[in-house]
Amino acid sequence: MKITSNTVVAIDYIVTDENGQVLDTTNGQEAMEVLIGHSNIVPGLEDALIGKEKGDSVDVLVQPDRAYGIRHPELIQEIDINMFEGMELHVGDSFIADTDMGKKPIVVKEIKGNTVVVDGNHPLAGMTLKFMVDIIDVREATDSEIEHGHVHGAHGCCHEHHDEDCQCGHKHDDEHKCCHKHHHDDEDEHKCCHHHDHEDGEEGHKCCHHHDHE
Repeated sequence: MKITSNTVVAIDYIVTDENGQVLDTTNGQEAMEVLIGHSNIVPGLEDALIGKEKGDSVDVLVQPDRAYGIRHPELIQEIDINMFEGMELHVGDSFIADTDMGKKPIVVKEIKGNTVVVDGNHPLAGMTLKFMVDIIDVREATDSEIEHGHVHGAHGCCHEHHDEDCQCGHKHDDEHKCCHKHHHDDEDEHKCCHHHDHEDGEEGHKCCHHHDHE
């Protein structure tokens, strides 16, 4: 069976940067299953998988515009530490911030007294990535998987950064896995830590949803 839209592909993969540094790999773990055609992986990798079959291998170099996009300096912002509502913060912590455009991910880059520097860019934004993929299996997706837009099962790649309820093989503390999609159609979409003034003492957007800390 060839890989097409609405098929599920099980893959083993290694992802490196242009210098060959390994950024992510299944590394002998169970293969990751992906529903094709539903924006579950970066476009450049999905394009390379289309038409392939079980047993094929794919090596593809994916430019930023077909991976995680370019970096946007405006997504690096300084905000008042009080917006984190007294939580203990560490550099590298990930949060889901409530914004006018829904829940968006941010990462703590620096803590400067009462100011926190956060970054709404994906960690791999601006990078050219090399994907080395072995196709372990291909099957038709179920009607339920197609309806929900992701694989059902222990090792499905249903994971979007804002989808906290989705149960995936990759834990949410691994939310920036390289095969997962993080695409910005709107350059301003991650202005998630702007404090908006509201009337009647209403508070601004709180970056209060602690997403992970190791």
